Amino acid sequence: MTARLATAPVTWGITEFPDWGPRLEYTTVLDQMAACGYEGTELGPLGYLPSDPNRLAAELEARGLALVGAFVPLALRDPDALPQGAKDVRTTARLLQRLGARVIILSDAGDETRRRIAGRPEETARHGLAAGEWPGYVARLEELARIAWEEYGLSASFHSHGGTYVENPSEIARLLEETDPDVIGFCLDTGHVAFGGGDPVALALRYRSRINHIHLKDIDLGRLQQVLREGASYLDAARNDVFVPLGRGALDLDRLLEALAGYHGWIVVEQDRVIRPGTNPAKSARESLEFLRARLQGGLAGRGPSQPA
Repeated sequence: MTARLATAPVTWGITEFPDWGPRLEYTTVLDQMAACGYEGTELGPLGYLPSDPNRLAAELEARGLALVGAFVPLALRDPDALPQGAKDVRTTARLLQRLGARVIILSDAGDETRRRIAGRPEETARHGLAAGEWPGYVARLEELARIAWEEYGLSASFHSHGGTYVENPSEIARLLEETDPDVIGFCLDTGHVAFGGGDPVALALRYRSRINHIHLKDIDLGRLQQVLREGASYLDAARNDVFVPLGRGALDLDRLLEALAGYHGWIVVEQDRVIRPGTNPAKSARESLEFLRARLQGGLAGRGPSQPA
């Protein structure tokens, strides 16, 4: 594996949700990313990092960081939202292109219904897209992906996400089976796959050829089940520290890295979290990076994919 290692503002508590939690200054976040030893960052929500490409380039260059991509949530279920989706894709893609990024990460935006039942596969299966909605959903996603490629030269990578209409294993499989692999790749977010009831290792083995971007997370599944029993929504669960530094959760990251042998691209180390008094996101980010480097340098990811049990 010849992956490069990046992180993202979400590890420092920066998300697209306006009431998520306090926001650190972007200069502090970029300084800490560089000090930890990361090589790049994703953009984070539009408007957090500078939107002027020259200023952003200067800020990143001063810290030795590359811009590796950006996450764009889209109301894909709503046909009337397509023009706004195209606008958001173009705004983001324009900045990515200027900064030399190669991938744009597209995701469903979800809604309150899906956020309320997130993490409960039996519930999400009952409250998902109807059969008749899938063709239009896929067509809108592919149209937005083609805008990114044809106008800006960016490869699209679809990101399944807790609290959205592509969360559980069946939804992920259906989306990947119904989309054109030449148009839509897959962003394997290990934490969100597990949050939705899936197995990241099995998914990586089955759809290895579709994976063109990776968000590497770990998750405390015991804590997740506890907060879900208490009635937590997706936002509640994420705010309650179900995502943890690499190696501290339930995921078999050694097998996952074996399954991804041969992957060439960015691995973005993430920990969705809220910053509270006493929180030290740089410490957790450094711990995750050291965990991952130790495994990659030890040759674990070079032994070839193992078969699922």
